[in-house]
Amino acid sequence: MKFIHIADIHLGAEPGRGRTIGEENRSYSWQAFKEVINRARQEQVQILLIAGDLFHRQPLVRELKEVNAQFSMLPQTQVVLIAGNRDYLAPESCYQTFSWAENVHFLKQERMEYVELEGLDTRVYGFSYWRREISEPLYQEVNIKEGDYCNILLGHGGDEKHIPFQTNDFVKSAFDYVAFGHIHKPVEIVKNKVVMAGALQPVDCSDTGEHGYFQGEIKDHVCEVKFIPLHFCEYVSLNLKVSPEITQSALREYVTTRICMAPKYQKFRLTLKGFCDEEHPVDAEQLRNIEQVEQVIDKCRADYDFEKLKLQYGQQILGRYIRTLEEMPQNEVTKKALYYGVEALMAE
Repeated sequence: MKFIHIADIHLGAEPGRGRTIGEENRSYSWQAFKEVINRARQEQVQILLIAGDLFHRQPLVRELKEVNAQFSMLPQTQVVLIAGNRDYLAPESCYQTFSWAENVHFLKQERMEYVELEGLDTRVYGFSYWRREISEPLYQEVNIKEGDYCNILLGHGGDEKHIPFQTNDFVKSAFDYVAFGHIHKPVEIVKNKVVMAGALQPVDCSDTGEHGYFQGEIKDHVCEVKFIPLHFCEYVSLNLKVSPEITQSALREYVTTRICMAPKYQKFRLTLKGFCDEEHPVDAEQLRNIEQVEQVIDKCRADYDFEKLKLQYGQQILGRYIRTLEEMPQNEVTKKALYYGVEALMAE
């Protein structure tokens, strides 16, 4: 039995909102979702598992109709989904009354239930979020009904506010496969058995690294999965060490050259560290306007002229502080203490 496991598609999310590239970013999740539908059809998978947060918020009726139309293009595939903490089943949610295509199974109860997939000898267990946060470890004890079936658990959580669990909860589990969502980094928690699909595509620029989905096959209760990356958008962290000697033009040239070597689907999150000229700090806004730069985090500190400050402040506390630190054994700790202390005193 072949399957695809996705999670945290976050349709409707708006990464880059307010930026000129924001409109482009908003379409990535839909593009990636439709690509998964295409591949499910091409690979003739029998089951598509969606482990929560199909939407970034409460879905609109027109959005549900669009998703349902995509599912109806897979008549040979059984789609099983749950609501996560983002698209939870609020009382007024459109999820409550929506009519899905015949091949779609929405596990919408707030207690564990299962759907038996006809012709596949497979049962998929799961339940949906009915509120934003669930702190109880509800996956610790799941009773599997008797019968010679392939058993799959569809879940969403993994932190203290969203159904916490431990790896040991599933190591000896009777489930043939455990399909999780919520944490945005893809990872096989237990190889070929317990998998966090990760976000299908990044939701914001903190979701660095590759994203995609897992495809697998279960034969005689033995599962094998592999991660399939989707390259519609990928955020990359780039740390830059700045010194007072570096010019704005040189810094811009370096960033531009580095980005020119990267594929177009990559977008960059720059972090500036080190010390800069106190009178001529780095122009972060200029770097932010470089194509493919999504965010610039400026952690630079001013590089002070300590000789000038000692003359200027003499026997005042700032002058005495500098001389005291300079007389101590010089290492990384005293160097940081000197800069941070001067910064604090200058602020006062």
